[in-house]
Amino acid sequence: MARFQLKQASSAAGAAAVEAAGAAAAAVAIYVYTRPKKPKSVKLTYFDIRATPGEKTRLALVLSGTPFDDNRVKFPDWAALKPKTKYGQMPILEVDGVEYYQSGSHLRWAGSLGDGSLYPSDPATRMKIEEMLGLGDDIQRAWAPGLYMGMRPEAYGYTKENAPVKALREKFMSEEFGKYMKFLEAELASTGAFVCGAKPTIADCALYPQIEYFTRGVADYVPADCMTPYPLASAWLKRMRALPAIDTYYTKLGF
Repeated sequence: MARFQLKQASSAAGAAAVEAAGAAAAAVAIYVYTRPKKPKSVKLTYFDIRATPGEKTRLALVLSGTPFDDNRVKFPDWAALKPKTKYGQMPILEVDGVEYYQSGSHLRWAGSLGDGSLYPSDPATRMKIEEMLGLGDDIQRAWAPGLYMGMRPEAYGYTKENAPVKALREKFMSEEFGKYMKFLEAELASTGAFVCGAKPTIADCALYPQIEYFTRGVADYVPADCMTPYPLASAWLKRMRALPAIDTYYTKLGF
C-alpha cells in the first residue's frame, strides 16, 4: 500500500512537472506570438526638435534596431498638416501604411520590437518601467505651466509682455526640479546603470530627452548647469548618449 501511494505521488509529481513545463512553453509561445511582427516600413512624423513626445519613440526605434523614416516637420509647415491629422496633433507613427496616434502607444510598440528588452514581458519589470514613465509624467506636469506660459500666454489670459514666465520657471527650478532629480538619482543608485536596471528600457528613452532638455540652455531662466548637483543623473545622461546606436544617430544629425 505504501509503495502504491509513493508511486501514485511520484506520478502526480511527474504530471505536475509536465503540466508546468507545458504552461511555461505555452507562455513563451504566447509571448513570441504576441510580439509585433517586424514591420516592412515605419515612418515617424514629428517636429524637427528633440522634445519628448516624438523623441522618446525615435530613441526606442533606434535602440531596437528598427529602420524608420524620420520625418521632421518644420514649424511653418505644421498649419497645413494639422487639419489632416486625426487629433490635430503629432507625433504620427505610420506602420506598413497605417497611421497610429498617441505617443505612449508609439513608445510601447517600439519598445516591443527587436529583442524586446526595451519593454520586457515580465510583469514586475513592466511595473517598474511604468512607474518611471509616471515619474516623467509628473515632471512634465510640474514644468508645463512655465513652458506653455512662454509658448502660448494668450491661452491663460496673458500677453507676451505680462506673462509670468520668469516667476513660474524659477519656481519650478527652486521647488520642483531638485525633488524630481533626487527621485531619479535614488533609482539610479539602486540599479547602478539605467533607470530600471542594467539595460536601457523605454523609461530611459522617455526620460533622457526630457531631462537632457534642461541642460541645453535653450529654456529661459533655466541654467544650463542645473544638473551639476546631481552626479548620478548626470552620469546617466552621458551613459545614454554614449550608447552606440544613439551616438551614431545623434552624430549623423549633428547633435
